Amino acid sequence: MPPASYPDCENCEAPCCRRQFMEDDNGWFTLADARPIYLEAGTDIKIVGWHRQKDGRQPMFECQAFDKKDLRCSVYEARPEHCRTYDCRDDDPDEWQARAHCDLARHLRMTELRAKVT
Repeated sequence: MPPASYPDCENCEAPCCRRQFMEDDNGWFTLADARPIYLEAGTDIKIVGWHRQKDGRQPMFECQAFDKKDLRCSVYEARPEHCRTYDCRDDDPDEWQARAHCDLARHLRMTELRAKVT
């Protein structure tokens, strides 16, 4: 069992799958840059927002493989490499509780709401 300081990964709503920016040493990815990575894995992405950067607008992507009802990746075995290696706790492991998507109380409320709907 992970230490108590870790986020509730079992109930994660996957903000990294649903609201992501991609970049490498050459800069921010466009849809044309990112889409082939996902198509190879058997899924697609769409633009769900924009963020202004010094060098222009950066698209925010949502992976279409994320099952919002069951909170699972539908191409998990074939998911792209950056999905396999990413761990949100590595972003700032001392301050994960400050990130809204790691709010355990919120996840419990969402679980209760989902149970009422089904």
